[in-house]
Amino acid sequence: MSGRPPADIEFKAGRAALKDKTVTSDARKGYLKFGITPERLICVQWRPRDSSAYEDEYYFAPGDLKFVKVPACKTGRMYYLYFSDSNQREFFWSQEPNQANDANIEKAIKAIETYVPDDEDEPMETETQEPTPQKAAPPTATTTQPLTPVTPTTPTNNNTNTTSQTPMANMDLFKQIFSNFQPKAQQIPMTRILTGEGLTNFLKENEDIRKELAQHLPEEIGSDPFKIAELVRSAQFLNTMDMLDHAIHEGHSADIISQLGFEPALNSNLGAEGFLQNIQDGVNKKKKK
Repeated sequence: MSGRPPADIEFKAGRAALKDKTVTSDARKGYLKFGITPERLICVQWRPRDSSAYEDEYYFAPGDLKFVKVPACKTGRMYYLYFSDSNQREFFWSQEPNQANDANIEKAIKAIETYVPDDEDEPMETETQEPTPQKAAPPTATTTQPLTPVTPTTPTNNNTNTTSQTPMANMDLFKQIFSNFQPKAQQIPMTRILTGEGLTNFLKENEDIRKELAQHLPEEIGSDPFKIAELVRSAQFLNTMDMLDHAIHEGHSADIISQLGFEPALNSNLGAEGFLQNIQDGVNKKKKK
């Protein structure tokens, strides 16, 4: 593909690391972005969802990008970036709740992989970008001046008085708006509550619960604490928690709780904490009966 650069693509994805032939997923939620820089390089960036700062950045020359899906991974949708010069691999796992959209994401990444810039357009691109900072500087200086209140030391004309009053009026308006502003509490994701380490320790200490859980797990896992520990750290489990978070955020908590055999309560709509508290209350009621 050549000519006009393809559009950037950003989707929900987490990082993973390869250790001793085992890929371990990072539980944090993130975004993975593919794009073309003004210098016609391919840029791949990853950042956590609660931050606008990218933690990882990788650059590839056109035609060098290889983003490969891992078909052998049966516990999640795993991919890796391949660096041909060093055989290095950086792993990522899709956190998109709608798996049916994977094909569209892969198609958009493929368009970036196969993009070949037109050599004749490169000098033109450079020439148009160089003067941009110089043209942008004057407007920036002009727009910042009205934000600072001006108090003239000596009387001048009516225009000067009007200019000095406008910023103060704007500041009063901003104060009035922000005085009534109440930030919403950030929803705690399920993976922060039901961590792999926390679940593993809990199940080790509660053999009865582990045996009861084994009835709902594949036979090859059973009640083996080591296999259960591997399961709760897998990409498939983390992806399921991400989908559950999405369902809770969309207001389906009561439906899920009903399907689990408990009576929904008002606190079930208060995020992951309210959802889990509703289930705990339901369990306690059944124990009393």
